Amino acid sequence: MLEPNSSGQAEVATALPVSLPAKLWVFPPDTQPSADMLAACAGSATLARVLIRRGLTTAAAVRQFLNESEYVPTAPFELPGVEKAVERICAAIEKKERITVYGDYDVDGITGTSVLLSVLRSLDANVDFYIPNRSSEGYGLNLKAVSVLASKHRTKLLITCDCGVSNFSEINLAKSLGVDTLVLDHHTMPELLPPAVAVVHPKLLNEGHPLFHLPGVGVAYKVCEALLAKFDRASEVEALQDYVTLGMIADLVPLVDENRYLVKIGLPKLVASTRPGIRALLAQVGGKEDTDLVGFGLAPRINAVGRLADANVAVELLTTDDAARAEELALQLQRDNARRQELCERIFLEAEAKVLTTCDLNSDKGIAIYNEGWHHGVVGIVASRLVERFQRPVFIGEFDPEDNMVRGSARGVEQIDLYQVLKANEHLLIKWGGHKMAAGFSIEGEKAEAATRGIVASCNKFLAEKNMRVRLEIDSLVEPEILSLDLVRELNAMAPFGMSNRKPVLSMSKMVVTSTRPLGKEAKHSRILFKDYGSGKEFESVMWSTRGRVPAEGDEIDVAFNPDINNFNGRERLQLILCDWRKAGDAARAQEAEDEAKLQATMGKQAVQDKPKATSTRTVGSEYSAEPAASVASSHPGTTTPSAFKFTFKDLRSFNANPEVVKKAQAKLGKELSVFGESCTKLASINLLDRQEVAAKKTDHLLIWQFPPSLKAFQELLRDSGASNIYLVGCEDDELEEPSSFLKRLLGLVRYTINQKDGQVEGDKLTNVMGASKMSVALALTAFKKVHWVDWFSENGMIYLDLLGEPASRVEDTPEYKQLAQTLDQVRKFRLWCKECSIKELQLALIPNQLGLPGQPEAAEEVVSPAIRAVTVASEPPY
Repeated sequence: MLEPNSSGQAEVATALPVSLPAKLWVFPPDTQPSADMLAACAGSATLARVLIRRGLTTAAAVRQFLNESEYVPTAPFELPGVEKAVERICAAIEKKERITVYGDYDVDGITGTSVLLSVLRSLDANVDFYIPNRSSEGYGLNLKAVSVLASKHRTKLLITCDCGVSNFSEINLAKSLGVDTLVLDHHTMPELLPPAVAVVHPKLLNEGHPLFHLPGVGVAYKVCEALLAKFDRASEVEALQDYVTLGMIADLVPLVDENRYLVKIGLPKLVASTRPGIRALLAQVGGKEDTDLVGFGLAPRINAVGRLADANVAVELLTTDDAARAEELALQLQRDNARRQELCERIFLEAEAKVLTTCDLNSDKGIAIYNEGWHHGVVGIVASRLVERFQRPVFIGEFDPEDNMVRGSARGVEQIDLYQVLKANEHLLIKWGGHKMAAGFSIEGEKAEAATRGIVASCNKFLAEKNMRVRLEIDSLVEPEILSLDLVRELNAMAPFGMSNRKPVLSMSKMVVTSTRPLGKEAKHSRILFKDYGSGKEFESVMWSTRGRVPAEGDEIDVAFNPDINNFNGRERLQLILCDWRKAGDAARAQEAEDEAKLQATMGKQAVQDKPKATSTRTVGSEYSAEPAASVASSHPGTTTPSAFKFTFKDLRSFNANPEVVKKAQAKLGKELSVFGESCTKLASINLLDRQEVAAKKTDHLLIWQFPPSLKAFQELLRDSGASNIYLVGCEDDELEEPSSFLKRLLGLVRYTINQKDGQVEGDKLTNVMGASKMSVALALTAFKKVHWVDWFSENGMIYLDLLGEPASRVEDTPEYKQLAQTLDQVRKFRLWCKECSIKELQLALIPNQLGLPGQPEAAEEVVSPAIRAVTVASEPPY
């Protein structure tokens, strides 16, 4: 790994050539559209083929997709929490309470904040806003900001926008300071939701619901739609659709269902917006009136101020009525964006040089680098460019010598989950989070080298048998004769383009290159002309970021491209935006078919590996020991994890949960044995312990009579037990518990807690006694609260309960009840998998660090088999 030089900068080297695999062209099956499909596509066979390729196979589905008038907008009250949120906002407006909108510093958070501010101001609310500083405060609520808002701003109602769902402690603090909170968010939900008055979150819906993919601005819009309806001003919601369009496109959410509808009707309103701030930004960018106007013009300017300066400026710009002030602020954003571009270019060149001179691109399937002076606000953008350049996951950070920390971002490829890579190295990280394709992390300076090595090693392991070629999905093969401006207009009926609705990729074969020339100041791009000698048609194309990879004049090539219209000086002409090109010929196609077959075989094998086995072969009484190469870091503050540990697993599952097994173990091991079981049937003369009791007893032998409810709970049980000998039994009463039964048990515990414990119980204890996940208990309590059956709040790990009497409505009608059924089914499936998987699969899942990825035991086993050894095989319990 290259260290920073004395100036804190990496040496910039001339880019060396690096051999990367060619893109894998994937062609659609040959389909003939039906007459109904052709009619729905206004007679365009190419459009019909593209839509069939995208999964729209009926004329009705096509009509709804192409024509927004066929779509029925979803009522805002279908979004969980909206009704309660609107009720609390109305009360605050009536009482003239101070309302603070707490947003995020990206375009989604800024536009969502602007939506809420605009509506609340129009309703004469006492409202202000707060956007945290990216560098000094970071994402989401923080305790200091909450304290200041409560004390100095006199805030009584805090509305989060595009953040808040993971801020349990901060919202607890707000509650203790007399501040109510409404959470409007769309990010990944924790197991336990914060104690807010309402959590308005689209992921509380089923995945097929049209509101499921709403971003933060979409959630804010739906709340305001319901709020305006309460004041008989429903028609005013249309004025917010310019904000919504801007935020949705910038946040790269799937443009499907409600999102697609709102962007399609909102894009013309954005272009024609009368808001001084948006007008000032539009004057800077120009260009086509499509999603690219936002993605490449407006969004980078708004994001830049949040990355490098103060995002509150962007909110002021979008909400001001003062044209002169808007011009001033827009110029500030333009300057910040220019600085952002300069930073990105410099850091990209330095990072590229560092990769080429320090990374083994022939063997390493991931890149992990850091340097002093690589601004944390832009390393995510640089990571995306490096992924495109090197076709593998990239982890890149800035080293800050003042606090001896590396803070970075990661961007991924389809073949790997970044979350799992970071999880495998969490013992080396201070803080981390994210999802499959994007993540963030913080590392102590002295651990940075070990962390980068570990991250690359994890990438190598997880991608060991994966095909790393980038797949290029071709929507349709076309003949040169049909390629025209009219065809481009037909395909543009699919707009707006974006996530889950990319621009159509067409392909033509055996084009002859007639000329090429570089484009741009640094010749990064290329203009390529080619001709079809059969029809005599010549085509102009542009390929971005070619960096010298261009065909020679006279070459016969196949091309994949987005057809486009170039409008210059009022004259329209056909222009092709090349996605890729390759040498023409049968040999190339034969190689493509071979590679595709290999890829499908690999994917098929991986699918089998990823699926827990319904049955497995295991030896009765098998015993295995595992020694991870490094520790698994604790997810709980204040706990200590040994730097190395060893578990010996003894498989007693074939004894069919015979209580005699436990009795023999107790007779042999006495006080050195803990028996774990929570929600199962109690055993005569056998003391079953929950997770807390096991952790408190700390014995060398732990017998798992009942499997824990989740992998995380199982891992924490092993970590906290102090045991080195683990006996796996697994009782048989793990059939699916219905939500009604679960709620009945929980209600009994609630009554007991109120009558015997003054309504106070530790959250972990309640979860353990229920033998459930935190999510299950949280959903159940939230359902009780929604129907006014049980009131509760949480503070410092304690839950305070109060029984309100008979419920005001059916608990079965709440969305939490339906989600509870899903979480209980997940518990059942996990316990069933624990019973039926092989001992090695279970071991690898429980101790993933340097051993394997949960859910992929077979693939991991091949890598780590030397670290796992079978110690004994016995037909009787080994005690």
